[in-house]
Amino acid sequence: MKIVKLLLLACVASRTITCMASSQIQVNHTNSQIDYIVKGQVDGLDGKMLYMSDYDNHNTIDSTLVANGNFQFKGSYERPAYVRIESGRNFANCILDSLVVIDFERHFPSSGSNITNKFLELISEEQQLEDELDKFGDELRSHGFEQPEFGEIYSHLFYKLRPKRLQLYKQAIADNPNGIGEYAVRQYGGFWGLTPEEWDEMYESIPVYLKSLSQTDDYNKRYTTLRNAMPGKPFIDFDAKTVDGKDVKLSDYVGKGKYVLLDFWASWCGPCKEEAEETLRPLYEKYKDDDRLMILGVVTWDNHDRTMAAIEKLKYPWPQIIDTGETPMKLYGFSGIPMIILIGPDGTIIERELRGPRLVNTVESVLTPAE
Repeated sequence: MKIVKLLLLACVASRTITCMASSQIQVNHTNSQIDYIVKGQVDGLDGKMLYMSDYDNHNTIDSTLVANGNFQFKGSYERPAYVRIESGRNFANCILDSLVVIDFERHFPSSGSNITNKFLELISEEQQLEDELDKFGDELRSHGFEQPEFGEIYSHLFYKLRPKRLQLYKQAIADNPNGIGEYAVRQYGGFWGLTPEEWDEMYESIPVYLKSLSQTDDYNKRYTTLRNAMPGKPFIDFDAKTVDGKDVKLSDYVGKGKYVLLDFWASWCGPCKEEAEETLRPLYEKYKDDDRLMILGVVTWDNHDRTMAAIEKLKYPWPQIIDTGETPMKLYGFSGIPMIILIGPDGTIIERELRGPRLVNTVESVLTPAE
């Protein structure tokens, strides 16, 4: 997956814009006020408003009208923040600097001055790691590898490159107590499979300014919660409903003497459905008559009507509990789905973040008697 996919959520066709500030700032300034001019050209938005907002606190910094394909923001802000410029689905990101030229189609800078050049170095190093993964994936496909073998082989390179990726963010955080650091904290804290110990290691050396940000505090709370939901810890109970409206708790299903695969999913989540069809359904068919294992779907972060429609359409043969809101995400310390967790017969968490071949191997290892 290209770095733009990780950074930026959507792709729109437009021309370039230019972000400029009227005075130079030093890279290591933290919360120094910055005077800015953000201007440029964008196609298809004449007569519409563009908004500039702070990623950390979600405050709207400024707004301006697009006329004849041109726009301009001009003002001052409290710090060289990581910001978003948007109108509907059209958006671009930059760090307030003395000069930033943003490629609106790619959603991030193409050139600029001091801070921007350092930001581009970070983006380039990220992209090199992504390109290596993409090239490897293409080679596997060209040789006919498909799931689940594809995922199992691919994951070896992902985990080999993982330390390089995390070190890249850690160094950027240590060196840049400004918008670059904000971006790096966001990338590090949200990295797939990050452990509380890895977060703690980074957090100890994080500059004071970056520690003061809302996003840093949010991540710190998440990993504090995650410590209580790691393998070896007891499961955490919560309320839910069955598809026929009966009030239930997670404890009605787990800790009852059998292994339970908790599949946290939502009706809008494509990867959740893929994982269910490619991994969970075959597992169910293999072990449906084995009293030692059950699969339990937990619909989270979803709308009731959409949930019911999806359950009716998908016809998963394992039980589902619904209407949990975001409670499981907060209790178990995750922000993305699918999240699949294996709970032991006594209610102890055995493993989490299970997908594909690793999920299958984990289940088979606990159900296969030692010789």
